Amino acid sequence: MNKKQQVVALTLAITLLLSGCSGLTIGSSEKQEQDTQQSLNVGQSTAQEEKTEEEQEEPLSNEKIPTEMESQGVFVAHYQDWDRESLPSQYLMEMDDTALMLIEQVQNVTADTQPVDLFDGIEHASMNSLLRVALDKTPAIDLEVEVVDGRIEAVGENYANHVLTKLLQNELEEGRDLREIYYQEDVTAVYSQLFGEGRTLSFQDLCPNYYYYAREGVFAHKGEKTERFIWPMLVGYTDSKVSMTVDLLLTERVDETQPLLYTKADGTQVELSAENYVEELAGEPVYRYTFDKAQDGHLVLDGVRCVGVLNNSCTDIVDQEEPLEDDTLSLEAPEKVTVTSGEESTSIDLQAEYEGTTALYYLLDLLGDAQKVEDSAKEEILIGRGAAALTMDLDYTGEEQVQLKVYSQSYLPGIAQSYLLIQIAEGNDVQNYVLPQDDYFLLTDWMQACSIDAQPEN
Repeated sequence: MNKKQQVVALTLAITLLLSGCSGLTIGSSEKQEQDTQQSLNVGQSTAQEEKTEEEQEEPLSNEKIPTEMESQGVFVAHYQDWDRESLPSQYLMEMDDTALMLIEQVQNVTADTQPVDLFDGIEHASMNSLLRVALDKTPAIDLEVEVVDGRIEAVGENYANHVLTKLLQNELEEGRDLREIYYQEDVTAVYSQLFGEGRTLSFQDLCPNYYYYAREGVFAHKGEKTERFIWPMLVGYTDSKVSMTVDLLLTERVDETQPLLYTKADGTQVELSAENYVEELAGEPVYRYTFDKAQDGHLVLDGVRCVGVLNNSCTDIVDQEEPLEDDTLSLEAPEKVTVTSGEESTSIDLQAEYEGTTALYYLLDLLGDAQKVEDSAKEEILIGRGAAALTMDLDYTGEEQVQLKVYSQSYLPGIAQSYLLIQIAEGNDVQNYVLPQDDYFLLTDWMQACSIDAQPEN
């Protein structure tokens, strides 16, 4: 029996195990943040201070200070006004209006020369990482202050008795050097513009360069903020009715007199020129940014993943060598199998109900083709957006149990192909195995169908 027939038998077998697949969960690659920082509230400014008679007579103002949200940053497209002669070089493709627009879009969602995160579907991205980008792109409050005799004073006395001026004074006395301030609602608006709506933001997440003050509803940057000019080096783009993708590498320009800087995969930094870019960029990873087209026409980031490396001539994207070992997944026939899908779980006694059948052996044979992912790459596997997931518990004599988690869609870094991902725990160590998705499309389609059936009715 060939592989395709085995998959059919496997699908039928699991269908018997889990009739209907109601409650199938959607796979998620989002890592849970372990560092939810209560200490981030270092100055929620809850410390009560004695008020002078003057302060008691003249309460602090909490009027809204302008932030120029509508005249800069992510709400206005500037690429049409760029002086193209003064732009940094683009070595890998010819520029047009769409390419320039995408360059600006990538700049809006990027704060460093490394992608903000790798994910397929914005709901799987680290909220912590996205919040840092939103903070980086949010225009600051227009509040000018100066230190006079150890005290904070608002320039021009426009906001001399403002709560934020008082906040800066309190923090100065505590030894904290705060500069730019951002309203929480402005950060939320920028986040929504860049990454869409639907997620509940947690402002207690760790943002290393910022303090968050819940009572005043503001963030403040620690010390002076350094602006960085990130320049995406485009390889190509695609445009459809609902989305756009752009393949690129990220470089940085310190100033107009200096060449572009690129940080290679091995951590070394090089200066790029027309003479050396092929030598320096060959074999470097290429990242694909996916943007969904919102109803009002602006683009919302939906995914970032590595789709390969540049070939030796830097003219095309190719798959890097698969980070797989020769080890395969070896399993003995269990006595019982329990399949869990979301809230639904079904167990069968194979000895009692399936004696003489070969479906189980087809399953074990299929899993035996899975190759182990090398330790150096296993943490970088991405779970695809909308991936369906099943948990299979294999029970053996003597209360021994092996648990498998199967995801219908996943990616390896630097390789465009999709895979079925199988995870198995060996003690505290989770080992990853993959099967080429195209070779087992019937199983994948079945899992995706279960996912659709499990969606709640409106």
